[in-house]
Amino acid sequence: MARVELDLVVRRGNELLFVEVKVKRGDDYGDPLEMVDERKLRRLRRAAETWLAVHPADRALDVAIEVIALRPGGSERVRDTG
Repeated sequence: MARVELDLVVRRGNELLFVEVKVKRGDDYGDPLEMVDERKLRRLRRAAETWLAVHPADRALDVAIEVIALRPGGSERVRDTG
C-alpha cells in the first residue's frame, strides 16, 4: 500500500481534523483545490482510518477532513465529512 502523509492532525474540542494543505504561489498549474481530487480524498480517508486505529480513544470525536488552499492574497477551507 502506498504511504500517505497527513499534513496536520488537529483537535478542537470534540472535533478531530485531518488537514491537507495545498499552496500555490502563482497561477501556474491551476488552483490548489484542483490538486485534491476524489482519489486523493480516498487516500486521505484511509490515512485517517489508519491514524484512528492507532489512537482508538479518538474515534469518539467528530472527525472531518479539511483542505486548506493557500493562494496569493488569501486562503480557503473546504471540509469533507464523508
